Amino acid sequence: MRVDDVDAHFERARARGARVLEPPTDREYGERDCTFEDLAGHRWQFSQTVRDVAPEEYGCETMSPWPER
Repeated sequence: MRVDDVDAHFERARARGARVLEPPTDREYGERDCTFEDLAGHRWQFSQTVRDVAPEEYGCETMSPWPER
């Protein structure tokens, strides 16, 4: 789920009894996310963009779109 503030949503879920599967973590591709399981056993992942990163910065390649037919 895309959110504005991963840390705030994570703390709210944890305070209400969610089981932490992965705490808020910054990713090399510019995202910050966390994963937890709610009391009913549903898994949730919250994500937010923290910076714009070119694919080349984390070992990938920018590709051209498919040519139109």
